[in-house]
Amino acid sequence: MDKELWFYEENLLMPLSAETKEEAITQLGTLLLQNGYVKETFIPAVVARESEFPTGLPTPEIGVAIPHTDAIHINRQAVAVGVLEKPVEFCIMGDPFDTPVEVGIIFLLAVPDKDKVMVMLQQVIEMIGDKEFLVSLVATKDRTKLAAMLDERLNAGVRTQASPKPVAEETQAENEITLLITHPVGLHARPATIFVKTAAQFSSKIWIEHGDKKGNAKSILQVLSMGADNGSTIKLSAEGEDAQAALNALKELVESNFGGVD
Repeated sequence: MDKELWFYEENLLMPLSAETKEEAITQLGTLLLQNGYVKETFIPAVVARESEFPTGLPTPEIGVAIPHTDAIHINRQAVAVGVLEKPVEFCIMGDPFDTPVEVGIIFLLAVPDKDKVMVMLQQVIEMIGDKEFLVSLVATKDRTKLAAMLDERLNAGVRTQASPKPVAEETQAENEITLLITHPVGLHARPATIFVKTAAQFSSKIWIEHGDKKGNAKSILQVLSMGADNGSTIKLSAEGEDAQAALNALKELVESNFGGVD
């Protein structure tokens, strides 16, 4: 039997007509419920989680949201995709001021295994970082073609397995620390949200590195794109008047397993 895929055409809703994020989540969640992927508790759990941990991403050209919830509400892995008829308002993930963002595409994630959370998130983050691909998704009106595009990108991780790239040893510079991620789901949405909010409290520039990737530690999209799962090593560096204080705070956060958040 083939490995179970993340995306099937039966979980595509286009166009999705909704006035609010709650309505959009409910429509996509109902699709997953009817197709047997989630439990009755899934929709209210996602809506509640979205109010506490927003998942809107201000990606170029088209805003994206990736709502999800805990594995207890899920039967089988799945991604439901909704291409909105007109954008609805979400709040930006990791933003301390709950800044709104207009969202045109929703990827509703159903992940039954914590070990797969980062795998799926990484797959989605890499896809939505492709500006041309997002534009083409919205522009495509042919359902079969759109489903094929999503299948190619969302199921790529199931069909192929890339070998990890070796990381060269480096000397530690001033205002630079190396940390081990030990949280069960890695630097995933909730830990990543707390991480970014902590970094945003400082005026210094802060960078995060993992493998051959480097990004702004105050950007939720760039932090998620690191793909730092449980057991990963990240390097943080900072530049500015409160650089050392920022690194100390982030070090304490990571070593506390992000305060025990799920």
